[in-house]
Amino acid sequence: GYNDIDSKNFQENKMTKESLRGHVRVDDILKVDYLKVSKKDYKNCKSNPEVIFKNTFGAPIKVPEVEEKTEGVDLELLYNLIYQANQKIDRILDMLESKDNETHAFAGSECINISGSGMRFAANHRFSIDDIIALRVFLPLASASRSSINVLGKVKTVTQTDSKNRYDTTIKFKNLSEDDREIIIRYVFTRQRELLRISSDLKT
Repeated sequence: GYNDIDSKNFQENKMTKESLRGHVRVDDILKVDYLKVSKKDYKNCKSNPEVIFKNTFGAPIKVPEVEEKTEGVDLELLYNLIYQANQKIDRILDMLESKDNETHAFAGSECINISGSGMRFAANHRFSIDDIIALRVFLPLASASRSSINVLGKVKTVTQTDSKNRYDTTIKFKNLSEDDREIIIRYVFTRQRELLRISSDLKT
């Protein structure tokens, strides 16, 4: 009897801790691509979201397989760094080409708050409650083999911001694999530590 109760409490504590991990949030500025998914496409493909992501964003970019090893150089990491540098250059060019930098600063697709259970971002389109959205989030601290993560989300809240045609949009992740959830949670904790370190350095 005692062992059964103890085991039950252990499982409940473990589930509570996992739930709390999934809700730990962090603010950041990230590139996010997004597009509404039709209810028909979601119903037909929700058991295989990769089909939705391929139709929405195209085939995923893969890091080339490296056969030759150069002494002292991690070529796979180098390819990934070059790819991420190109992404940053594209974002800078977008900002330079923008006629309204103030509007871009609110960058609905980039100023986000993210956790293992969902995210909030300012969209340039007014979605409706319960819309399903496909999102590609570029995580700069992801593994060398991946620099972005694809997720499906259901719209929970929509609020117009002070900027014209910008809407604070909160989504809850749908059909998120445990591997992808773990990647997001690891990113959130890594980013939190980074922000605490920066804050500590500023104080000193």
